[in-house]
Amino acid sequence: MELMLDTANIDEITEGIGWLPVSGITTNPTILKRERPADFFAHLKKIKSVCKNICPLHVQVSSGRCDEMLDDAERIIRELGSDTFIKIPVTQDGLAAIKALSATGRHVTATAVYSTVQGALAMMSGANYIAVYYNRMMNIGSDPDRVIRELSGLTASSNGDCKILGASFKNTGQLVAAFVNGAESCTASYDILKAGANFASVRDAVDAFNGDWKSMYGGTTIAKL
Repeated sequence: MELMLDTANIDEITEGIGWLPVSGITTNPTILKRERPADFFAHLKKIKSVCKNICPLHVQVSSGRCDEMLDDAERIIRELGSDTFIKIPVTQDGLAAIKALSATGRHVTATAVYSTVQGALAMMSGANYIAVYYNRMMNIGSDPDRVIRELSGLTASSNGDCKILGASFKNTGQLVAAFVNGAESCTASYDILKAGANFASVRDAVDAFNGDWKSMYGGTTIAKL
């Protein structure tokens, strides 16, 4: 399994890579809008510097036209390096761009996937990741678990290296469900991941353990016995 951070916040990324098994950083225009960086590439280069090549960036194009998507992709790669994954929405123009980029060996993350047919077409076009929008699908009455299972089955039967990437989560339950249903990778906000490690009952149990230890040995630790 792979876990990615869905954020462009430098502080969240710095803290997150310190304790989470981060395999990538995913961004899009909506995520970047929260940070409002004055210089787009300077901000992304700072993220890359913080990551110290631990994990790649996934950066989304800014246009809906194939030719402009390809121009965006080449500029992104020129500025941020060939290890960057180019995020392309799965539309008709997007599929043409995915096909063209993958033919030249570029890394591609197909995004805004709401259906199995979208994912299958992106897979056949050469995408490395298929980003299924979990919570957004639930909001319109679609079944993200079924789509993830179907796409996972297609990747397994094709023996390719394309991975299903669960995305757009509202809570930890959705994140777990995506993994259980076959997503090889998931990207989530830092708040959701922190919530997964900080349940109140967990803190209560840890406090009880620490209290029992102190009642026997005071403030010392095992290492200092």
